[in-house]
Amino acid sequence: MRTTSSSKQPIDFPPPRSCDTFVFLAASPSGTLFGKNSDRPADENHEVIRTPSSQYCEGDLVKCTFINIPQAAETLDCILSKPCWMWGCEMGANSCGVVGGNEAINTLLADELLSPDDRSPTKRLLGMDLLRLSLERGKSSKHALDICIELLEEHGQGGPCCKEDLGWTYENSFLFADAKEAYVLETAGISHWAWERISTGKYRNISNGISIRSNWGAVSKNIQSICKENGWWDGTSKFDWKRAVGAGGRAHSNLEACGREASGRAHLETLAAKCKTVKSPPNARWFVEQMALILRDEGSGICFRDTRGFCTTGSQISWLESSDVDNSHFFTAASDPMLAIYKRFSFAERSTKDDHGSNELWNIWRRIALQRLPLTGNTRDILSKIESDALSQVDIKPKKISNKSLSFTEAIRYEIELLESNV
Repeated sequence: MRTTSSSKQPIDFPPPRSCDTFVFLAASPSGTLFGKNSDRPADENHEVIRTPSSQYCEGDLVKCTFINIPQAAETLDCILSKPCWMWGCEMGANSCGVVGGNEAINTLLADELLSPDDRSPTKRLLGMDLLRLSLERGKSSKHALDICIELLEEHGQGGPCCKEDLGWTYENSFLFADAKEAYVLETAGISHWAWERISTGKYRNISNGISIRSNWGAVSKNIQSICKENGWWDGTSKFDWKRAVGAGGRAHSNLEACGREASGRAHLETLAAKCKTVKSPPNARWFVEQMALILRDEGSGICFRDTRGFCTTGSQISWLESSDVDNSHFFTAASDPMLAIYKRFSFAERSTKDDHGSNELWNIWRRIALQRLPLTGNTRDILSKIESDALSQVDIKPKKISNKSLSFTEAIRYEIELLESNV
């Protein structure tokens, strides 16, 4: 059993500075609203890819970013938003109605991620690999949670999290959701964990910090004994995950939500209040529009705009219905949700293995940001209409009404052509 000195402070990793993930389980209309901004190094290309369902033979391996592990007998149809260089994803969804996103966090057990020989990150499964594997295999949010824990315990997490900075590594938190419930999973060291369930009518956000307190549903087998041995927990009081692995058992103001996490929570509290005060019952489109406003909040840092450091490199919104209809997923496939628009993806679209043109679009918006190029003519108005048309489809029941909006690939192509001719 590996432990850390009780006087040990979190090691000097670059602090997590980015990413915000949200879930709001609405009671009326019944459904789950999910959103995430992926904030990464500003020049790290991103893509949105579809990985169709596949069957595999016993003994087959899947090549993740750094290591190979046994492949599942079957993988699900997925749509994934990811850095181009890695196998894993920052966020995504599968055809069973499960969505997920991950965040970077640091705990007092973070030095487990480093090689004892040269203190470099030991290559295991990245948090993004764990997320993709869970989405490819999980048929519900609880199933995805269980798969993520199983893989974490079997293979561990770790490895360089940036292609250009091989020393940057971190532990991970995850948010998995479906139309009925959601789960937050937070990790520490190589394979320790705690999870919390979110039920209908509730909401939750994560923002690069440990957030589970004493309200956990389960914790990993040895974590309480490790914390007790290191003086981070007295062994008798209710086990406070954040206070133990994040603060070494000390009580201080940093245990409360602050910064983007506090701002995100305030947004969700406002959304809950709005649901009770709007004149007419909100529909699915209204919920998606509210999440877009949250993810475009530059003042709080939830929308991170920077041409050189870190920035919001991709954004996703999903609306998951409890009834048997096609769910709606919206991606910017671009590096600035303040300017780029949300385009709707549906698993009813023809399955392709390419990136839908998303990498080309990402690079165009990146060039616009770097060169500070203005959008000419009525480009902004046209882009807004494309987004509005996409959002209008969220309340249409495909079984009853023919869906004539642009497909995800068509919307990306239209946006590329518009930008190329008006910038």
